[in-house]
Amino acid sequence: MAFSFKGATSGVLQENLIRSLTSFLQLYDQQEFSFRQASERFSRVAAGDDEGCEDVFAAALFGLCGGAVGAVCGGVTGGLWGAFGAVGAATFTRFNRDINAVGATVGFFGSVLGGVVGGAFSGSIGSAVDVAAKVAGYHVHFTLSRALWCGVGFATGSAIGSAYGGSVGELGGAVGGACGALHATTITVYLVGSFIDWSSKGNNSTDEGRQLERANRTQGTREDFRKGIEPLVRELKTIQQISNKMASSDAVKSVAGQTAKTLAAVDEMEKNMSDSRPQFCCEEAAKCCRKITEELQKTRAEVQNLLVSLQQLQNKNLK
Repeated sequence: MAFSFKGATSGVLQENLIRSLTSFLQLYDQQEFSFRQASERFSRVAAGDDEGCEDVFAAALFGLCGGAVGAVCGGVTGGLWGAFGAVGAATFTRFNRDINAVGATVGFFGSVLGGVVGGAFSGSIGSAVDVAAKVAGYHVHFTLSRALWCGVGFATGSAIGSAYGGSVGELGGAVGGACGALHATTITVYLVGSFIDWSSKGNNSTDEGRQLERANRTQGTREDFRKGIEPLVRELKTIQQISNKMASSDAVKSVAGQTAKTLAAVDEMEKNMSDSRPQFCCEEAAKCCRKITEELQKTRAEVQNLLVSLQQLQNKNLK
């Protein structure tokens, strides 16, 4: 490969170019991961993904609390309804066949236990799911949801009541489990909905806080990006100055052209960072950051090829 120069000693220019190319490669390898991180952070802030993560966390937290409240509410109401169900079941059984005091007592115990377990189990799961869906903004069909969880409570209470209280316990436990699930999910969702409506009154101040936090994250990402790109820009300008003095090498011309594209992308990024509109600035910064990362990758490949050629030429001259 032939290299020609204008108005300067070829050996000095070659040494300076090799030094700048080597320095650029070292700096790029050090900062490559940081550039990718900055691009991802800009993209997340522009898309509002951080707020989405907060919403998911809130839904999970409210769902957990709703499940705990639903379990307590379902257990208490399920036990009460199980007791009423046991009385009704025992009375019905008494009219159809004989039942002694022991059977009635055991049936009553099984009914209460089935109602407590069925109500707590279905109430906790139903409340957690419905509350999490409500907080996340999903519409929950009231009738279908209550029918589903009442069915779960009915089956659970019936199974537990039958195991510990026979036929009386089965009927009483089924009633207790179904009613416990109905009361638990209805009360819990109502309480959480009321709390959300009450807390929504402070949304204006919350939105302002989010915007301020978003601006601070964007500003921090800008500063980190500037600190990482400045040394590379200095080396790119040095490479460009030396390359402009080299007349005939296609490799050098290619590096000079690619360097110009990268510097233009950096200039565009700087203009974007001076924009006063946070949302526009952030979205454009994400695009510019991705573009700079792509241009730097291309520049690195061109620089690597030119450096190998220059080093081979240098070794050949030494021989």
